[in-house]
Amino acid sequence: MQFLPDLNSLEELRKELHQNAELSNEEKITAQILKTYVSQFNPDQLIENMGGYGVVAVFKGASEGKNIGFRGDMDALPIDEFLDIPHGSKTEHVAHKCGHDGHVTMVAGLAQYLSKNRPEKGNIYLIFQPAEETGEGAERISKGLLKHEIKLDYLFGLHNLPGYAKGEIVTKENTFAAASKGMVIKLTGQTSHAAEPEKGNSPAMAISTIIAELTNLHMRNSFSDLTLATVIHALLGEIAFGTTPGYGEIRVTLRAMLDADMKHLTELAENIARQTGKSHDLEVEVSFTEVFPATENSNEVYTAIKEVAKQKNLPFTTIEQPFRWSEDFGQYKAVTQTGFFGLGAGEDMPNLHNREYDFPDDITIHGLNMFIGLIEFCNQDV
Repeated sequence: MQFLPDLNSLEELRKELHQNAELSNEEKITAQILKTYVSQFNPDQLIENMGGYGVVAVFKGASEGKNIGFRGDMDALPIDEFLDIPHGSKTEHVAHKCGHDGHVTMVAGLAQYLSKNRPEKGNIYLIFQPAEETGEGAERISKGLLKHEIKLDYLFGLHNLPGYAKGEIVTKENTFAAASKGMVIKLTGQTSHAAEPEKGNSPAMAISTIIAELTNLHMRNSFSDLTLATVIHALLGEIAFGTTPGYGEIRVTLRAMLDADMKHLTELAENIARQTGKSHDLEVEVSFTEVFPATENSNEVYTAIKEVAKQKNLPFTTIEQPFRWSEDFGQYKAVTQTGFFGLGAGEDMPNLHNREYDFPDDITIHGLNMFIGLIEFCNQDV
């Protein structure tokens, strides 16, 4: 019997989530909304507060088989709601302008399916993850899965993609989206009177050198694929015309298509910062934040995604180059085999993080059908 989802309730859910948008690590209301929705479909287990406000719903099979997870990210962005829509965000300066409200709605839709199609073999895990935008949530959920002794054979996720036809499935083997991390360089010298700069130790020249060296780093070293060091912020001293600066900061986004290149890039960038600071007799502190490993698909999961798209009569596109943006989904490859794909949101759809963006509810059915197809495909030989 063909499963016919209640798309109206899913659209209502998505709009309720949109109205209650919450930032990373603040998704308390979001988690409650999702828990309430999924609970009506009687999961065998509901785990709360995993990795923060994460929620995991478990539908258990009658016998052993493949354990398959589906992840939706819950957090919104620090962007004002611009659109005059009935379901506009009620949270000041916070809105779902990346479509995470749609992502979790598609995962929640699986609860509808599983309530009427209980898995015969293996368990299905619906994972509602906090803090994707800051790169923290996936790592914390991974640890939570281990703590609860949950071993997944596969974990699937998706991201809606403006610029592609609605329902188009977009992916590739190996790297799908880049690795990235934020690098923070702090340089401490000594202030002095601006009339006597020789009596202080300004980080100004060191900052200038570091910025130039990092910006050209990818052109002077050998990497296997695209790498970038993008200076996104610099700070020097205070606005005081009588004082030479004694402190400065540089913030840099490091980006690479391969984790091995990211490791090499990180080592080179840190070495530049430390050696330059030392040569100017400055104290140097280097730290990293918002760490996103590369999001990857093995040949096996790539084939699965391609075959399911074909079965569901959805257009399928293999991209030649990985996306330059990052997804914290890459953290999960440390604990299971991961599969990730893009879902076309419309060729004329506003870009992600654009103030005019609002998730298109008519693609929910396509994401849900892909997830259902992946359950069927991964268990067909068990």
